[in-house]
Amino acid sequence: MTDTERNRKILAALADRTKRALVSKKAARDLLIEEGIYTKKGKLRAEFGGAGSKKKPAAA
Repeated sequence: MTDTERNRKILAALADRTKRALVSKKAARDLLIEEGIYTKKGKLRAEFGGAGSKKKPAAA
């Protein structure tokens, strides 16, 4: 498999996953939870700016 073929397959998989996530709010939330961006309770993880994040305010 060439790099071009591999990249096409990756892009196709991403497009398919995105299409399935955009079906409904529930599907989108489930994808974000599955990817680890949100917790099972629906809270944004600290790594992505949720509670407990150590980010400093932009205008500090």
